[in-house]
Amino acid sequence: MTEPLLKIENLTVRYPRRRGGPVTALDGVSLTAGHGRTVGLVGESGSGKSTLGKAILGLVPVSGGTITFDGRDITGAGRRERRELSGQIQVVFQDPYGSLNPVRPIGRALGEPLRGRRGLGARAVRGRVLEALERVGLPAAAADRYPSEFSGGQRQRIAIARALVVRPRLIVCDEPVSALDLSLQAQILNLFNELKADLGVAYLFISHDLGVVRYLADDLVVLYRGSVVESGATASVYEDPGAGYTRRLIAAIPRATTREKAAQCNSES
Repeated sequence: MTEPLLKIENLTVRYPRRRGGPVTALDGVSLTAGHGRTVGLVGESGSGKSTLGKAILGLVPVSGGTITFDGRDITGAGRRERRELSGQIQVVFQDPYGSLNPVRPIGRALGEPLRGRRGLGARAVRGRVLEALERVGLPAAAADRYPSEFSGGQRQRIAIARALVVRPRLIVCDEPVSALDLSLQAQILNLFNELKADLGVAYLFISHDLGVVRYLADDLVVLYRGSVVESGATASVYEDPGAGYTRRLIAAIPRATTREKAAQCNSES
């Protein structure tokens, strides 16, 4: 049997406090992500979704459990190993403008992770940057412009291009469409699906919106107060949820909004 690309077992993350004991953000969380598949991670604010993404990226210390990527334990990876892993694991954040340097042209920002890599000269770096921009639907001229010159939807495409430029195998998407209006959400969701089909990249897609995740994720993991309350194939969980918390999340989805998103996603594809 093929090993999953990402395997998380009994992951625990605790944040220290000045007074009292530590706060448990994740408590024994386990999940797997297969090669080229999308795992949707849903739950209300404070459920631990973003903490899990940060743990995978090495941005928060792990108190217990293991994170395995492509058969390799990366739980306690140091700086050198993390730099190496950045070529295989990337992230797209909610706020693309906040993650882009406002005084640096887009082409330079996208090429930064490639500079200094063996066998990649300036011309090769430029070529990879233009290729990534083209994949997300932006013209080559965008490389010489600054973040402030783009709309919110275009900036999110730039953030996706920056993740793609190193040709990763897994992208952690932390609420990447929540700041966009419905029409832009549909476009970006379709883009994610196209990239998965073309490149075989896997996603951990973090969202509070179960309606969004329903149309994107192959598998679904529901978090509540730092613990997994339900997981399985997205269609199965959505159609026959076993946990009361999952049923409440589904009931809270505005039905008209969900239908509109579905229609937009279908019309844009």
